[in-house]
Amino acid sequence: MARTAINATAVGAAGVLLPDVAAAAELTDGNSFVWAPNRRLYVSNGDSTALTVTVQTPGTAGTLGLAIADAPFTVAAGKARLLPKLGPEFRRPDGTVWLDYTGADASVTVAVLDL
Repeated sequence: MARTAINATAVGAAGVLLPDVAAAAELTDGNSFVWAPNRRLYVSNGDSTALTVTVQTPGTAGTLGLAIADAPFTVAAGKARLLPKLGPEFRRPDGTVWLDYTGADASVTVAVLDL
């Protein structure tokens, strides 16, 4: 199966209601979104189990092409988290960022925000 794309929501002067812009996370096949320098990922974990959101890092470093480690972020059960800005090292050749999820198996929503 393919990853499910998440469209970004612009956050204007009036702000946004996060429950109105968040969508169900694709916990099995993952999500993707188009990278931009001011985009942030909001994750709400309504499950009773902690969730790990792993942001894949497709790049390599140095002349040996050493892999850059993926970045895991934990969201406690029943909590929400706004992830930090993700640098260009997370951008895949097609311009997207890939997200994977482990732990929670229900009630996870995500939103991509242009701040």
